Amino acid sequence: MASRRLIISYICEWLIIIVAAAIALALSSVNPDYHHFSLLDLSISYPHREKAKVSLGLFLFLTIVLPIVTIVFVSVYGPRRSTRPDNWKHQQRSLWHVNASLLGLGVSLATSTIIFTGVKNLSGKPRPDFLARCDPDLEQITAHTVGGYGQTISNLWVMVNGGVCKQPDKSFLNDGFRSFPSGYATIAFAGLWYLSLYLAAIFNVVPPSATKYLQRRDGVQQNDEAGEPLMQGDERIDDERSGVDKSAVAPPAYLLPLPYVPLGLAIFIAGTRYFDFRNHGFDVLAGSAVGTTTAWVGYRLYHPPLASHLREPWGPRK
Repeated sequence: MASRRLIISYICEWLIIIVAAAIALALSSVNPDYHHFSLLDLSISYPHREKAKVSLGLFLFLTIVLPIVTIVFVSVYGPRRSTRPDNWKHQQRSLWHVNASLLGLGVSLATSTIIFTGVKNLSGKPRPDFLARCDPDLEQITAHTVGGYGQTISNLWVMVNGGVCKQPDKSFLNDGFRSFPSGYATIAFAGLWYLSLYLAAIFNVVPPSATKYLQRRDGVQQNDEAGEPLMQGDERIDDERSGVDKSAVAPPAYLLPLPYVPLGLAIFIAGTRYFDFRNHGFDVLAGSAVGTTTAWVGYRLYHPPLASHLREPWGPRK
């Protein structure tokens, strides 16, 4: 039975994740820095599309709810080491598997959310559809000019500040200054790339281990937990029990799509932000990089590397 101190330690970890998510939500309400812009900048002159290809509700379902449900289901009903699912020890292990896997997902999502909300406000980069949001007052350009030497060509050939905008909805206008990095791309990769890593590990959809293959081919002696040499039959049984029997063979082809489905969803969601003129291409790439990094960090905090061919998370702290 888990000790009270161990339970409290993991409750504290969940509280840290919740607090981090609350901080990220608070940052999203802070007014961003208004980056200066030019009314002749074609990169921010795209039309505003009211209806996005991926709505907010669908986005939250695909990037947060879907990974949670999948992890819980696979942790309980997926490939297990024990052949006796009614065993109490197996149930404890399943509960720990769910907790550790969801903690990693929580770390990935919370960390990435803090990063992208903070950087969005600091950078204040206009979105591709910014001028459609801004609705600039062309008669007040001179009053809001902050730089540029193009006045001799046109009074529009200057840099202006956000005060030139007539948009009455300040929340809508502020969101126009939050292009970098793409929040959708960040969260999509933080949640779905983490799910890809998890599925690749649990179903052993990773390249075969050359080291394991060479050891078996060259007849390297395998030992049991007590250090005693294993008989050939015992080695096979131990491999089946430990879940590493596939480390020297290629995974079956029908399992290969498993980790690619979440990755494909993440790429699609990130791409829609470019198609919908919500983010510039570099913003999407930057958000994807942030989400990929936090997903890897969250995964490795609670799971062995994929190359280990181990399906279980790290064990509970003592």
